[in-house]
Amino acid sequence: MKATVVYFSVSGKNEQVAKAIDRELKEKGHTTDVVYLQPKRPMGVIKAVINSVFSRSVELAEQYSAGDAELLVLVGPVWASSVNPVTRAFLAQLTDLGGRRVVNVVGGFNPHVNVVREINKQLKAHKAGPIVSRALRMRDVDNPDKMAAVAAEIVAEATA
Repeated sequence: MKATVVYFSVSGKNEQVAKAIDRELKEKGHTTDVVYLQPKRPMGVIKAVINSVFSRSVELAEQYSAGDAELLVLVGPVWASSVNPVTRAFLAQLTDLGGRRVVNVVGGFNPHVNVVREINKQLKAHKAGPIVSRALRMRDVDNPDKMAAVAAEIVAEATA
């Protein structure tokens, strides 16, 4: 199976989660592309939080898509109990997912299930197929072994 792993991370924690999922997919014989979502302009902390609170997106550096992947993996942080503006921008530019499988992982100090639901709703509006979702507390994946175990669980469910 071909997968595209798309992520946004500021602290590096969500990047680690995305790369752990990428490694697990490759270990299971899948091919992957990894894409870092880059905002067009740098965001300061205050602007980023305000954008999150008011459900605003930002302009991305380029147009991203799921390409020809059968599985789309989306990893990003929760900011101010909301979808971060970079993930929001990516979701806004998605086109028809054509029933593709999707993994939706949000992580943060206190990720909220409502953020997972909001992203899933947008993915379904873009005609996603089965969606595997996780809201991770970053302290729960604070070492490589824990992160690898979570990645293995996610990949097993997404590729079953």
